[in-house]
This record gives sequence, structure tokens and C-alpha cells, in this order.
Amino acid sequence: MKTKVATQRPIYLDNAASTPMDERVIEAMVACLSQEGTFGNSASKDHVYGWEAAEVIENARDQIAQAIGCSPLEIIFTSGATESNNLALKGLSYAQYKINNPRRTIITSSIEHKAVLESTEQLAHHGFNIIYLKPRTDGTISAAMLKEALTDDTFLVSISQANSVLGSMNDIDELAQITQDHGALFHSDCAQSNGLYDLHLAKSPVAMVTLTPEKIYGPKGVGALYLKKDLNIELEPLLVGGGHEKGLRGGTLATHQIAAMGKAFEIMAQEREQVIAHVSALKERLIGLLKTIDNAQINGYNEDGSTPHLPGVVSVSFKNIEGQYLIPSLRKVACSTGSACSSKELKPSYVLSEIGLDDDLARASLRLSIGRYNTQEDIDLAFEQIKQTVAMLTKK
Repeated sequence: MKTKVATQRPIYLDNAASTPMDERVIEAMVACLSQEGTFGNSASKDHVYGWEAAEVIENARDQIAQAIGCSPLEIIFTSGATESNNLALKGLSYAQYKINNPRRTIITSSIEHKAVLESTEQLAHHGFNIIYLKPRTDGTISAAMLKEALTDDTFLVSISQANSVLGSMNDIDELAQITQDHGALFHSDCAQSNGLYDLHLAKSPVAMVTLTPEKIYGPKGVGALYLKKDLNIELEPLLVGGGHEKGLRGGTLATHQIAAMGKAFEIMAQEREQVIAHVSALKERLIGLLKTIDNAQINGYNEDGSTPHLPGVVSVSFKNIEGQYLIPSLRKVACSTGSACSSKELKPSYVLSEIGLDDDLARASLRLSIGRYNTQEDIDLAFEQIKQTVAMLTKK
């Protein structure tokens, strides 16, 4: 019998892609899976098993609502951020036909998540007019940009709170107020930032928000869409069958995942200040170290460094290196390039291209995203690996 040799896993610096689950979140999830737990179908109204599952789901709705400052009645559960984005954009757009709204223009940015960009591409094929705002070099959209783009035909604006590649953050309250004053609705994909911040949505002009727990130590495969109840927003459901979630999303609710999502939001609401302080300190250390590398460039900031930013995301590019070999050479660090691989070539990240990086520099880039479980030792070891790799790949 062969003995399994233990191997050291790479340092995990890809928390913007997904985070490990908090043990307390796992406990909340497991409690819904066993025969002794709340495994029932929440739509089963005729017995205690269904009642218990429904109670768990409503408790999770309360936990999420408290974390983002809204009413539980404004939370619609989905299968994740991708579905929430699709439901917000396509659900609202398709509803325009039903209510005979003549407006047909949607405004978004050119660096949104693909779930937004591909939804708008589909809507363009259905006759909707899509305006893509090109961001500033720090990856943000200004109030002036939005004001200039708005027309009498605009019914929806969709701008994320934080960019997943750069970490730069938009003032969505300001953008939403401009949109509302123009008679349109504002949606924000907050997948990267939700839970880390109290959005105060009850006091915000933002109409719809995409939520997910997988970036805040919760599970994958579940998410939610916030819908401001005072606006009476009409959405056409994308999934039908059973009338779940106020008729907006058919399908049996995944009690275990929803319970875990609620717990993840509750924990982040309680511990966000400590998490932000810890992660921010590690980020500052990492940026300081990276700046000691010749030809390193930190992306996603104004020249004066004042751009609001996620606490844990760092985008760095290295001039004059063989970028296509960067990630394959970093065997001791798990991180991302923000690029998509095809069978023929390494394509530069569309986000980095849109803020002005040329293809070579965009390919020679890393997204390093720090989480609550990372340590100073992780940062120092990762930096040494990056430094050595960049030196090896520097063009002579």
C-alpha cells in the first residue's frame, strides 16, 4: 500500500473569486441536511417539516436584510449573483413590453461582470439600446459621465459598486440619485462588496442590488436580489413553476444554502470592522512590497491614490516581462490574471484594456485578493515568489 505524501498547497490569494466557508456557516448549512434537521421543503404547508424549513428561510432573509439595511420583504432568493443580475436586467426589460413602456435604453459600464455584459448583449438582440460607459483610468464611473449619457429613453442603469479585477469602488448612491431624478431605475451588482459594507438600502435611491455570500465566507450556488418595495418594480420571471419568491423565481428553495447565506451575512455584519482592518493592513503591506519591484504598476487608483477601494483586492502589472508565463510560473501562489484563456492565446483582461493598459501590460498582470484567513507570513512569502518570478521573466 502506497503512502500518500503530503504536499504544501499554494498560498491562497484569490478571495475575490471565492472564499473558504466559515465553520459557523458550515454548521448552519449542515443543520438543514440531516433527518433530524430542517431538511423539509419550505413550500410544504401541511406539516411541521415544511414549516420548520420556511422558518429557517425567513430567518436568513432577516439576517441579510439587517446586514444591508433593508426590509426582509425586499429580498428575493436566487441561485447566485449571475441569476440575480440576469433577473434584474432581463426581468425588468421584458416587463417593459407588458406595461407598454416606450423607453428602450439601458446604460451600463464596459467593465461590468460578464453576467451583466452578456445580459445586455442579449437584450440588444431584442431591440434594446445599450450604452456602455468607458470608465476612468481608475476603473470608476463619474456622475458627469452618467449625466451626459442619460436620455429620455433611459429606463435602467446598471453599475457595480466594486470592480472585481481592480477593486475600485463607485459611489452608487450618487449615481442612483442621478438616475432616479431622471425617472429611471438603478441596479448595482454588489457581489464583490456586499456584506463588507452596510449599504443602508432603506435610505438609498438604489432600486435593485445583486447579492451573493461566496465572497464573504459563505456557500456558492445561492444569492439574492434586493428589490426596493416602495418602487413597485415589475419584473418578468426568468424561471417559472410553483410561484416561489413572490412569483419571481420558480423552484424549490435550497434551505441549507439559504441558511448558510444568512449566517454569512450575519457574521460579516458583526465582524466587518475587524475583517476590514485585518485585510486592509495586509493589503497595504503587499502594495508596499510590490512597489519595490522595478517596473511594477498598481492599477485601479487615481494618481493621488484617493480612489475608494475594496480592502483586499490588488491589481498589479509588470512592464517588460513575458506575461504569458507569469501565472504558470507562480506555483506557490494561487491568484488570478483577470484574463481568459482560449486554446490559441492568452487574451488580455477586458477590464484592464478598458482602463488603458496595452495588451502586453494587461497580460503581465495579477489580481491578488486577500481574505480574513490570510496572514502576514502569507503576504511575505507570496511577495518573494512574485519577485523571483518577475525577475526570471524580465526581458533582457
